Amino acid sequence: MVIFNNVTKCFGDNSGLINASVHIHRGDFVFLVGPSGAGKTTFIRLILKELDPDSGKIVLSGKDITKLPRREIPELRQKIGMVFQDFRLLEKKTVYENVAFAMEVIHKKKKEIKQRVPYVLKLMDIEDKADRYPDELSAGEQQRVGIARAIVNQPRILICDEPTGNLDPATAMDIMSLIEQINVRGTTVLMVTHAKDIVDRMKKRVVAIDKGYIVRDEEGSYGFRQEDSEEELYDPSVGYNPEVNIDSSAMGGKFIEDSSAYGIRSQDFEKSEDNQRDTTSIVDAYLNAGEEFYDE
Repeated sequence: MVIFNNVTKCFGDNSGLINASVHIHRGDFVFLVGPSGAGKTTFIRLILKELDPDSGKIVLSGKDITKLPRREIPELRQKIGMVFQDFRLLEKKTVYENVAFAMEVIHKKKKEIKQRVPYVLKLMDIEDKADRYPDELSAGEQQRVGIARAIVNQPRILICDEPTGNLDPATAMDIMSLIEQINVRGTTVLMVTHAKDIVDRMKKRVVAIDKGYIVRDEEGSYGFRQEDSEEELYDPSVGYNPEVNIDSSAMGGKFIEDSSAYGIRSQDFEKSEDNQRDTTSIVDAYLNAGEEFYDE
């Protein structure tokens, strides 16, 4: 499903990812843990083709995307759904409209939208919230909308960036249950998190990355000596050794630092008073739709 073969990406003197190799199979559920700046963001940006590797090979769904032509990037991104910590919903659109927007931007037929959106809202148990706006929803309900938007185009991979970070513990576990249900239905899930309790409880595959190196890849617990530690990651069985690369992967992070770096077609949305936040949400919706961005 996702293969990184000796992938390296550096930024000047800083190493984003160093000689990373991993094979994530279809249907896998993978947690990624690691300190800030460890290389998680770099990994995701490589999958999305926001970055190209300096060396190595990346394969997604059987296709080598290492040197994928720009014109083929939208098709690649349609295979990927994304869920964010801060929800990033369009404030002036209803729940239904937020989810439908991800289909509209890739020109899905109205009939298909009318069939698919209610189905996904029901799956997320928010069909009764279809006509409400984001500010009328709880945090947990907003995240359900975010997940619905991420899966409405039936992606093969769901990438979750701290999806429970703004939620109380009970709501967080509800969201994790939904994500696990999506995984059971066949969607590969990659999730970055600092929630030690969730990782320890779910007993899924855990990948640890530190200073650009993959340092651990196995099923089990969170694996930190101290939660949210900025120290080197520690695996009791092998310890930390930057010269040893364990097959694994990394994911997550903030994907778009500055949405102004992308050209957004003005006819595709109505500008709101809070333009910066609205534009960021639109960028995210386009990413969930697999749409390409361009410089005007």
